[in-house]
Amino acid sequence: MDEASPAFCRVFASKLRERTGRTWSAPSKAPQRPGFYVVPEYGLDPLNWPEGRLAGVELLTPPLPLEEAETIRTEHCEVIYEIDGDFNFFASEHTDGCGWHINIDAGDGFRLDPDRFILGVDELLLLANNDRLFSRYTGLQRHAVGVPLLRHLAQDPKGKFLLGTALRNLLDATAGRDKGYAANFAKLLKGYVELRHFSAESFFNGPHLIEQLERIPAAFEVWPAHSHPFEQAFRRKFLLLSRWLARTRNKLTWDLTHGLVAASGRVHFAGEPLGHLKADGLLELNLYGHGEYEYVATIRNIVLSDIPEAIALLALDLAELHNFGVRQRASSNKAFQRAMLQLAGQLRKVPGLSSSAQLEELAKAETLRRAMHPQFYTKAGP
Repeated sequence: MDEASPAFCRVFASKLRERTGRTWSAPSKAPQRPGFYVVPEYGLDPLNWPEGRLAGVELLTPPLPLEEAETIRTEHCEVIYEIDGDFNFFASEHTDGCGWHINIDAGDGFRLDPDRFILGVDELLLLANNDRLFSRYTGLQRHAVGVPLLRHLAQDPKGKFLLGTALRNLLDATAGRDKGYAANFAKLLKGYVELRHFSAESFFNGPHLIEQLERIPAAFEVWPAHSHPFEQAFRRKFLLLSRWLARTRNKLTWDLTHGLVAASGRVHFAGEPLGHLKADGLLELNLYGHGEYEYVATIRNIVLSDIPEAIALLALDLAELHNFGVRQRASSNKAFQRAMLQLAGQLRKVPGLSSSAQLEELAKAETLRRAMHPQFYTKAGP
C-alpha cells in the first residue's frame, strides 16, 4: 500500500501554512504533543485513484472549543478547494471510505463515561445518516455490550439484577475499546474519546459542527441523577429483544468449514440461508441481501457461541432502521424478514424508545443541569 512520503507531507503543510497562517508542520515521527500536523494516512491507497492523485494525508489539530473548531473546518474547506478543486467534496467510490474523526476531550473535572454515551446517543441513526453503518471501523457500541447483556437476560428474564448501578457497571466493563468501533473508548487512557461516525462528505458539506454532533457532549454531561429515562428505555429495549431471541433461537443453525486462511460457513434461519460467517479466532457475520455478495447488516468481533445474540442485535438494527424510515435492503431470508418486522412493530408500541424521545430527554437533562449549575455553561474550555 502506497503512503504519502515525508516530502509530500511537508509540501502540503507548507501550502496550509501559507494559506491559513497557522503552524502546520509534517513531523517525521508520530507527534508527541498537540498541534497542527500533516501525517500520512495509510488507509488511503491511491492505487485506483484518478490519474494525477499521488497520496492521501491526515490533518491533525489540537483540542479546540467547538466554535473555533468550526472556524478551522471552514478554513480547511476553502484551502482544500483552492489546492485540489472539488474532488474531496462529493461522495464517490474514491471518497466513500474517508472519514472525519472528532475527538472529544473531557477537560478538567469532567468524565467521558462509556455508559453515558451508550445510553444517551443514537449511534445507529448517526451512522446511517453519514453512510458509515456496518463498516469495518465503525461498529456500534451496543454490538459490544449487547452480547453479554442478552446472555445476562437469558438468566435474568426481568432484568431485576440490572437495577441501580448494575447496568452501568456492565456497560462500562464491556464497552468497545478499539478502532473497530465508531466510538473508540481505548482513547480514554489519553483523556479523550475518538468518534469515527462522520463521513468526509459531512466535513465538506454538512451543517455546523455542533449540529452534527447531535448532542453527544450533552449525553456525556447527563448526571446519574437525571439518567433514569435513558436507563429505563435501554433496559426495556433489551428486555423486548431478549424475548424475541427466546422465541427465535430454535430457528437458528450454523456451520463452519476449514479454509486456507480462515474458516467460513453459513447461518440458517428456519432452514434457509441467512448470512455468511468468516472465522479467524473471532467471527464476522454478514446477513445476505438479495443480490450476489450483497450484505444488509454486519457484526464483527464475536465468538462462535455468540451467534444467536449477534443475530438478535442485527435484527434490532434493521428493525430500528425500518422504524426510522431509513431505506435499507431487505434480507433474502423471508422468515427472518418477517420476524424482524414483527420486532419493529413491537418496538413502536413501547413508549420512550424512539430516537426523538431520547433527544427530548437529553434536552430535559440539559435544561435541569443548566438551571442547577449555570456556571458550567459559561466556563471556557475545550
